[in-house]
Amino acid sequence: MGNRPRVGISACLLGEPVRYDGRHKRDAWLVDVLGPQVEWVSVCPEVEAGFGTPRETMELVRDSSGRMALMTTETKHDVTDTLQRYADRRVEELARADLDGYVLKADSPSCGLEGPGLFAAVLTARMPDLPIVDERQLADGTARQRFADGVRAHHRARSVAAESSPWRDIPIVRMQNGKAAHAIDRAATEEPLEIRLHGQPFAVIMRTPGADRELAAGFLLAERVIRNADELGTIEYCMDRPDNHNVVNVTLAPELEDRVSQALDERRQVTTNSSCGLCGRRTIESLATDVAPLDSSWRVAASAIGRMPALLRERQAIFDETGGLHAAGLFTHGGELIDVAEDVGRHNAVDKIVGRHLMRDAIPLSSHMLCVSGRASFEIVQKALFAGIPVVAAVSAPSTLAIDLARAFGITLVGFVRGGDFTIYAHAERVDG
Repeated sequence: MGNRPRVGISACLLGEPVRYDGRHKRDAWLVDVLGPQVEWVSVCPEVEAGFGTPRETMELVRDSSGRMALMTTETKHDVTDTLQRYADRRVEELARADLDGYVLKADSPSCGLEGPGLFAAVLTARMPDLPIVDERQLADGTARQRFADGVRAHHRARSVAAESSPWRDIPIVRMQNGKAAHAIDRAATEEPLEIRLHGQPFAVIMRTPGADRELAAGFLLAERVIRNADELGTIEYCMDRPDNHNVVNVTLAPELEDRVSQALDERRQVTTNSSCGLCGRRTIESLATDVAPLDSSWRVAASAIGRMPALLRERQAIFDETGGLHAAGLFTHGGELIDVAEDVGRHNAVDKIVGRHLMRDAIPLSSHMLCVSGRASFEIVQKALFAGIPVVAAVSAPSTLAIDLARAFGITLVGFVRGGDFTIYAHAERVDG
């Protein structure tokens, strides 16, 4: 999320020549005073709907059925449906554009709040909590300050919500029937939660944000640091850090000070995560990697990626007997399966493959691909990075932290590989359709 609020605005108010007569209605306060404080999202419904400029003027009139219709003033051409279809589509896009406010052009048949204009009606109905005004309502200083304060408050609230959201919208490339299409997908959030005991780092848990206090309490009970609720003192977010939503400090009852000291001494490197990996990393800072991004220049055929899960499944001998194991497979960049490992944890299966090749002095695996059953979380991508594997594919979804790591370190990350189709979340340039 950016540091400045994002505000939608009728393009003519910014000085863009999009009015019916090819002119504009530049507003000096909006451009020169509010402008440096926000990020504008410029919209002109008439131009974007295809009416162009200059164009015939339009007006809202009530048709024979009693509904409000948008008509050209001279030729009396009904353009309601055209603008309505545009408004429905564009407002839905804006609803996902992280807006914190909107300024409309007054007395406009599309954007006016009085009437209301067709675009304005869809906008206000779809985003009822968004601060929305027209430029005439900003005529005095009090109204301007009220709007600016509302925009900043909305931005702060949205920032807090984004920090604790269980998902994030991610731009992707979706491969279906051998064809690539750009789209937006939603990925489950994975972030580290650092648990401190009396201010001292104790563990890092990779988790989806939400119910963090409950997570910390349950973790401490499972680790036998506490025995019952009476031994809990407080569980509070640490406010001394910019990522305070990812750090909680737990204090126990005063009489348990010795137990706290013993727990810190005995479990200096306790770490767990959403699928039991990342052992030995106690603080969020220690999750930072110290390796260079992967720069393998070879490319892989989409068909080779699409075949990997089926080839891996054919080699899962223990799964055939038990039905309860994950698997990891190492492939050449041509799509040949050369190694398989199974384990109750997919991260353990990856470690077995990497360890096997490490003992053969065959690391880095820079000309290979990794395929895992299930999902791709942060530690799977991290293990691939340390082993020098530039392509990671998973049968299920990746997490947001896995996507972020893959993008930062040059790893092509693919998810939902099923029946030959898949979704590319990072570095799609390595994949040939």
